[in-house]
Amino acid sequence: MDLTLHLWGDSKVDFSPFCHHRNSVNPIALALLLSAGVAVAPSAARAQANDMFPSKATAEKRAKELKCSGAFAMGKEWMPCQNFDVYQKAVSKEK
Repeated sequence: MDLTLHLWGDSKVDFSPFCHHRNSVNPIALALLLSAGVAVAPSAARAQANDMFPSKATAEKRAKELKCSGAFAMGKEWMPCQNFDVYQKAVSKEK
């Protein structure tokens, strides 16, 4: 059974290891994972919202501050770094 929660970008969480049997999920493990995600997600979302720019040049400038390079399109706006995974790693190192 595929129990994958797809987040923004290429991010996803696979809950499959927490299945007892083919069609059941350990409710305690699921509750712990979801509560942890709620605690982490707001800061990640806030960082992402602050790093969305109207121009590629501005996103590239922020990329230099994050010690990555390039920029990628996110809808009609731009984000720093080559892709979202690189951006997430750079933001986590910034703190």
